[in-house]
Amino acid sequence: MASEIESQARRAFPYRTGWHAVGCAVLFFGLLGLIAVTLIPAGYEKAQKGQLPTGIALMIMGVFGIPTLYMSFRSLYAGLRDTARPPLLQVTATAILLPKEARGEPPQDEHGEQLSPEPLHPEAIPFTAIRGVTRDGPAHNQVLEISHDLSAVPLRLHQHMMRTADFDALDQLLTLRCASRLRDEGK
Repeated sequence: MASEIESQARRAFPYRTGWHAVGCAVLFFGLLGLIAVTLIPAGYEKAQKGQLPTGIALMIMGVFGIPTLYMSFRSLYAGLRDTARPPLLQVTATAILLPKEARGEPPQDEHGEQLSPEPLHPEAIPFTAIRGVTRDGPAHNQVLEISHDLSAVPLRLHQHMMRTADFDALDQLLTLRCASRLRDEGK
């Protein structure tokens, strides 16, 4: 079993937003932007016909809605970037190296203000700090929860951010490494 662990001294798993989420963002923001673009000429026409308050209101809504087109293109760019060069979750012989996307959002107070600019989890979680690994959730949307000493909140890695085979391999690898560490500590 030790040779199996050493043979996979460093393994990388793509951890990216899937095309389902990217497609929904592009469609949502694109539709909002297109509606905003059509409000401007409609508002101008209303203003020309003497319905000044309605026309001005439509044009203002259109102008403020146009930036959603930028968000649509930005979502598409992010999806293409993640496809070409996805962020990698890496497992080394001694630690898990997390991409920014997997580290969680910074903690917030009751008003939604950030308490710290740092994410919930550090960039590297050594295996010596891991207390346990559990797999939870329905078959199509499972979550790998990694309890560790570096954060009060367990690290949650979502299956929909990875290919299913990679998610299963990561689960097996982490379970194997943690079991090996616990067995070595018990000696």
